[in-house]
Amino acid sequence: MSLLISRTRGLVSILAATLLILVPLHTSSAKADSNGNDTSLSVFTVNGTSVVDDQTVTLPPNTSSVDVVATPTDANATAVVTGNTGLVAGDNPLIVSVTAADGVTTKQHQVTLSVTPISSDSSLKTLKVNGVSVVDGEDVYLAPFTSSVVAVVETTDPGATYVLSGDQGLVDGNNAMVVVVTAPDGSTTTYNVNLNVALNTDTSLATFQVNGQNVDDGSVVNLDVHTTDVDVVVETTDPDASY
Repeated sequence: MSLLISRTRGLVSILAATLLILVPLHTSSAKADSNGNDTSLSVFTVNGTSVVDDQTVTLPPNTSSVDVVATPTDANATAVVTGNTGLVAGDNPLIVSVTAADGVTTKQHQVTLSVTPISSDSSLKTLKVNGVSVVDGEDVYLAPFTSSVVAVVETTDPGATYVLSGDQGLVDGNNAMVVVVTAPDGSTTTYNVNLNVALNTDTSLATFQVNGQNVDDGSVVNLDVHTTDVDVVVETTDPDASY
């Protein structure tokens, strides 16, 4: 405190002037800075998202590395990042080792990088033949002359692929329709459906002629006297039928 004494019109007035002294407020981190042992991080991000110690970060399949920003609170401290590359499916430790400015105090900040495993799902969500659901190994009976079917295939895992064969070019008897599903991890499963095309029982004739004239079953054909032979033309309706 200082005293200011002045004379004004014979009066002495004493003015007390208060001297303000500003004292800085020291936070715990500031103390740590002054001691040089601060190992905290002011910024800690993985792929642009802030993280904290012991957090688990879930990553998509096939992720092999992440971008990490680790900035010490104390500008004189140093940080070393390990575990941000060479990632494999499952849990991977990401460690940021901070050495304080005093060169002695250290701390490890760690998060877990969980890479989602590649799917091995090669199952089918939908398998239909001509609108009817079927399963692996099932027999499907088809009418004679069926040459193709409409197959609908949908994998359970959207990332899986499939190859369909045997749904076209059917012949009489058994035909194998095959669906090979490949999961995202490369594993495969084969599904078989037996397409049985019934044999044709058609014994009708498309053409039946005697001496150039069309005749029907049971018809009577009148021939000239002394006729010893006739010309007969026969064609079956089913080209696979015989006579």
